[in-house]
Amino acid sequence: MKREDFNNLLGKSRIEIKGEIGDGFNYYMNPIWTYEVERTWFGRRTILMVTFDDEVVSEIDLLKTFRKF
Repeated sequence: MKREDFNNLLGKSRIEIKGEIGDGFNYYMNPIWTYEVERTWFGRRTILMVTFDDEVVSEIDLLKTFRKF
């Protein structure tokens, strides 16, 4: 997975993101939502971090880690 795969989420509202990805995020009113989008067979996780500014997505980031996030 690449960051470019999620560029279509930029500029969307919380309701649009919830409808497109689902409600697997941490807390609805939190300014940063996290989703686990991939897990490999040896435990590496890919986490999508969606940052909101004024109820609209302002930044998208992917984090790859072995830690539980």
